[in-house]
Amino acid sequence: MFGRKEKRSLVADREYVDYKDVDLLQRLVASNGKMVSRRQIGCNSKMQHIIKRAVHRARFMGLIPYGQ
Repeated sequence: MFGRKEKRSLVADREYVDYKDVDLLQRLVASNGKMVSRRQIGCNSKMQHIIKRAVHRARFMGLIPYGQ
């Protein structure tokens, strides 16, 4: 009756998240620079590791900021 509400995943249909896809990565990172948890994104742990690697690469290349 009061089950969980399924969230629409931003990365459900993807196999790979590219570090050059800045628009997607900014939606996966909070305003303070922290990565959003996988429960809020709606992905599994394998995809979360792929997202983490892409975010770190984009930060190193200067495409997204490290934080405030």
